[in-house]
Amino acid sequence: MTVESKPERGTFLALLADADRGALLGLGGERRYFRGEHLMHQGEPGDEKVLVLLEGHVKATFVDREGREIVLSFRGPGDVLGELSLGRDELRSSNVLAIEPVRARAIATRRFRAFLQRNPTAALTLIDVLGRRFRDANRARVQFAAADTLGRVAARLVELCERYGSEVGNGVEIQLPITQADLGSWTASSRASVAEALRTMRDLGWIETGRRRITVLDPAALTARAS
Repeated sequence: MTVESKPERGTFLALLADADRGALLGLGGERRYFRGEHLMHQGEPGDEKVLVLLEGHVKATFVDREGREIVLSFRGPGDVLGELSLGRDELRSSNVLAIEPVRARAIATRRFRAFLQRNPTAALTLIDVLGRRFRDANRARVQFAAADTLGRVAARLVELCERYGSEVGNGVEIQLPITQADLGSWTASSRASVAEALRTMRDLGWIETGRRRITVLDPAALTARAS
């Protein structure tokens, strides 16, 4: 792996043992995607390939029967995509779109499955990563059940800080090119409500915003509001 493709903390690649990581990255071929390009499509066969992200970030979305796009999650370098189709030949349950230029390793599903069978420590690592995702999703559902828009947006910003935050002179800058529309879909809020929530946070001195950029100035205040 190159320096710029260092896996983000807590991801599958970051948690793998060095030998397992090297063996995995020796499989498949490299793919590149432009911003806005689909890596995977909702409804397509899920038994074709698994993608390991090396550079760039993506968002997973679900389009409901009314055509509304719901943001499910964001993934970055070190994450694996398509792993939920390993056990069953099912159609993909979500879309995956690049939100910036992306480089990934594409591995045939059968080869990825064989890799896990040969390397049980890697299989356990994947189970651990999936378990964390489900626990985080359940925690978010509980938080969101009783929270207003400001609380839901605060909770997501705290989450983004924990995973994508980088310390700068006056706070923590979220290193993810997220839009207000994405944040609204991710928090089950209208774009206008998200804009109002961000405006309130700016007025309180909790955050600073720029074009596709958010810097958190008071993480403690956000955490308290998200609780």
